[in-house]
Amino acid sequence: MINCYTSTPHDFTETEINILTSVANQAAVAIENAELMVKSKVIQEELETRKRIERAKGILMEEGRLTEEEAYLKIRKYSMDSRKTMREVAEAIILASDMKKATEIKKTHAH
Repeated sequence: MINCYTSTPHDFTETEINILTSVANQAAVAIENAELMVKSKVIQEELETRKRIERAKGILMEEGRLTEEEAYLKIRKYSMDSRKTMREVAEAIILASDMKKATEIKKTHAH
């Protein structure tokens, strides 16, 4: 729906109504597309967060001999204690693991 105001009373012609209807329809499509793009971006971010948390859980399970649930609870607890998002905690775990692996590779190549 589009509201059109004029400074003086005006009866819109059929052509004017058709043009305004067309503009309103195009605006509605543009708004809906923007909403879908935002929803898509949110879903993408949620998926990326989930992937990172899964990877961090895997690292904790491997390095700390933890169950999947224990690894998840450890990430969640640290997240709450440090006031960081679970994604931030997961990214830190992944980064620390990557750095550890890089250091180990350098040591093996040094010998």
